[in-house]
Amino acid sequence: MAHMGKIKIEKVIWQLHKQEPFTWKDIKFVDFEDDDVISLTYDEGHYSENNSWDPFFDGTVTRSVLETDEEQAEREQKIERDRAEMKERRYQTYLKLKKEFEKQ
Repeated sequence: MAHMGKIKIEKVIWQLHKQEPFTWKDIKFVDFEDDDVISLTYDEGHYSENNSWDPFFDGTVTRSVLETDEEQAEREQKIERDRAEMKERRYQTYLKLKKEFEKQ
């Protein structure tokens, strides 16, 4: 397996769901960095016979960080597994087509 090098990934460093609007006291303890992405949203809720939820406020802070050694190894292993699976699927398709066209 070829070593691909580490990449930056998005990590949620803080998240909160609450019923009241956000105030400074909710986030002032977060050790923000210049490029952190702060998302504060409001969901109006939904009411139906089968699936309902109350209105809520949602807060998230995400940060772009260099992946850990473990995350890099997992990502590279997944890429290799995916390549092997794709190769096997292509081979199976080749065998079916070969069988089909050899009969002609």
